[in-house]
Amino acid sequence: MVSSKRISINVLSSSGQVLITGIVYLFLYKLLLQKLTIELLGVWSVVLSTTSLANLANFGISTSVVRYVALYLNDNNKEKILDLVFTSSVFILFLFTLICCIVYPFLGFLLQNVIDRNYLNDALEILPYSILCLIVNAVAGVYAAVLDGLQRNYLRNFIFVISSILLLIFSILFIESYGLLGVAFSQLIQATFTLVACYVTVKIKLSNGQFKWRWNSLVFKEIFSYGMKFQVITFSNMLNDPFTKILLVKFGGLQLTGFYEMANRLIIQLRSVIVSANQSLIPVMVGLKDKPNNSFVFYQKTFLLVFIFSIFSLGSISLSAGLISMIWIGHNESIFISCLVLLALGYFINILSGPAYFSYLADGKLRLLIISHIILSLGNSIFGYILGKYFGGIGVVVGASCALIVSSIVIIFSYQKVISIATGQILNVSYFYLVLIILLLIVLQYLIRVHMPLESNQLISIDVSIILVFWLATTLVVIRDLKSKLLNF
Repeated sequence: MVSSKRISINVLSSSGQVLITGIVYLFLYKLLLQKLTIELLGVWSVVLSTTSLANLANFGISTSVVRYVALYLNDNNKEKILDLVFTSSVFILFLFTLICCIVYPFLGFLLQNVIDRNYLNDALEILPYSILCLIVNAVAGVYAAVLDGLQRNYLRNFIFVISSILLLIFSILFIESYGLLGVAFSQLIQATFTLVACYVTVKIKLSNGQFKWRWNSLVFKEIFSYGMKFQVITFSNMLNDPFTKILLVKFGGLQLTGFYEMANRLIIQLRSVIVSANQSLIPVMVGLKDKPNNSFVFYQKTFLLVFIFSIFSLGSISLSAGLISMIWIGHNESIFISCLVLLALGYFINILSGPAYFSYLADGKLRLLIISHIILSLGNSIFGYILGKYFGGIGVVVGASCALIVSSIVIIFSYQKVISIATGQILNVSYFYLVLIILLLIVLQYLIRVHMPLESNQLISIDVSIILVFWLATTLVVIRDLKSKLLNF
């Protein structure tokens, strides 16, 4: 059984890693805006999204690796873990290389029909490096998953922190001479470092110094069977982001896509701080799968903690959107602010589905997850296209946010039904009032910005006042509930 100290270190390091990576990306995007243009940032975003389509070849292997390493570790079967590491990494390397070679010409054709011809050469220039980077990251993901399954998340997190810092450093060094291509070089260096560092760390932790051919067909069947069920989820995830970006370019243009990329990156990094901490507990959940009472209490505790952190962080981000725009972009950019607020609302509900989502993964029950991801994919496509057609790029963002909310609610309610608990049993009524307060404050901010022609310093003062009101309300609600519920778990 993993010690509480190890669990705490893994959770804190996972959150810290994502937080530091997010800060690095803040500086990176600021650098790209200063040295390049928002249109080139949009080009970079679209190329990364289209090349990520090759992740459809993953077959859920990385997720399978985390689960089966944890299971084999509980059985104290080191030989099977070694077979698993080798088998999964060889499979991913071969498959990703093959798929990327096949889809490369089609990706070029896709970009020609999406990117403005003035920026097409830039897109095609960085495409090969994005493809190569994808292959390297795919293999690195297997070794990172092994560290997660071994409950050595803190080592993986340390490697990821160093790699993100390297990305920023090399981008600064290369961007003056090579422009957007310099960023592609930097990403490839980052991916290579991550692969080498994760590989060496796994070899040391498993005391496996000698190279040996360890392909195991039985192990492959196990992870492939689980991974194939997960493939629908992977398929849905991989389609969502590229399709959203394509719709944004179509209905909103490259500039809006660039601002969306910045807002989405900020929200995703913030979401990952909470979700990665939750995800690091999957091996612990695997150990609880035969203890329903412990699983019940564990879910209550994690859901409450996730709610508290997400309402505080995403609420603060939403109410600080104007301030962030002025600091990060240099002016009060309404498109960026709108994207940030809309995405924050969608991802708030999405984050709340995390405890149920990872519980399903740990139990190997993927049917409801598959259904929710199909809903997400269809909703994102249908809502995005219809709303984009009538309301432009912002309509696409609204559609993406609505799809997130609907699919996440399906996961939350279905799992709570399985363990016979309701959200109202975990959260008291004060939390629901808190959600209402933040929605009213967001509407108030919008009305002030639209109907009151104020100077920047006046807007800053109003934003700070609203944020302080929100923080005070959140603190009072949490402190009141902390004694009566959280400490009693």
